[in-house]
Amino acid sequence: MDSDLSKTAEQPYNIAADRQKLEKQLVNSKEVDDLVSTMEVYHLETILSFGAEAAKKVSNIPDTILNSINSMQFDDSGEILGTLSEIMTKFDIDEIKDTPKPFRGLFRNRKSQLDKILEKYYKIGEEVDKIYVRLKQYEAEIKQANRKLNQVFEENLSHYHRLIRYSLAGEQGKKELEAYIIQKQKEIEKDNDIQFELLHLEQAKSLLEQKIQDLRITEMVAVQTIPIIQTVEYNNKKLIEKINTAFLVVLPVFRQALAQAILLKRQKIQADAVSALEAKKKEQIKNITEQAETAKLSLNGSIKTETLETAWRTIINGVEETRQILKNIKENKAENQAKIERIREDAESRRKV
Repeated sequence: MDSDLSKTAEQPYNIAADRQKLEKQLVNSKEVDDLVSTMEVYHLETILSFGAEAAKKVSNIPDTILNSINSMQFDDSGEILGTLSEIMTKFDIDEIKDTPKPFRGLFRNRKSQLDKILEKYYKIGEEVDKIYVRLKQYEAEIKQANRKLNQVFEENLSHYHRLIRYSLAGEQGKKELEAYIIQKQKEIEKDNDIQFELLHLEQAKSLLEQKIQDLRITEMVAVQTIPIIQTVEYNNKKLIEKINTAFLVVLPVFRQALAQAILLKRQKIQADAVSALEAKKKEQIKNITEQAETAKLSLNGSIKTETLETAWRTIINGVEETRQILKNIKENKAENQAKIERIREDAESRRKV
């Protein structure tokens, strides 16, 4: 395959420009001459089989693309996003802020209100860690799917390029055959036996014209279907980017900020508890209070509650945006399936004409 002609999802593939460039390189080339020489006008079976293998591989491109599209499953993504959304709805920034909401009474034989809040966010942190692992795995699966799609793209592009070579060789062979027929027509006045040979040459020309037409129809199948692969790759790439920016980058920030906020809140609870002790423990109160202030300064200096809230909002928005991308992918999948079926049916009807 001509590696300089192949493209990836990073650089959109222009199949028309590719065709023109390849044709410019190959017209009247030795490679095309060699293909032309495989046809023998006095052995019509060589014309009938000309380019058959390349055409068959290109004709299989729609099925290959359909299989690739159908093999990609996004059902797990909806479940992951649903779980993440449920986790984020439990989050309340007012519960995390330094100054807790006032509450009344003491709770006997059970944890205090603040302890319950801390326990809640410990669990949220653990759930976030699990979701992060699942999202990393899901990202890897999508990347693997795109690598396979790119492989399918390269393989089918190679088949398409091979078919173009046969199409150009067929056109060149036709011109050479027409010139040969004209030459024989000039000789008919001298040799009447040439008439039978001319009938055979005209039959060979008719078969070659039909072969060229078949190759062109098959070529159009590739022209219409190969770009679909890159469309799927591009949509998957958008999904990977969104998962990365909205979750894989932000979730660790959210997790770290949450852990620091919990630590600060725990230390503040300890300081408040100490403040209720007898006066003789003033020195202990001072030490623990200093620890709480140090933690507070650390939090304010690195990850503030604003950072935590911003990360939370990014995740919430990311869930909705990712759902929309997944919806578009599923809709495009159905459209591509229908499009490929139409292309295949159109090609079949053209061949019957």
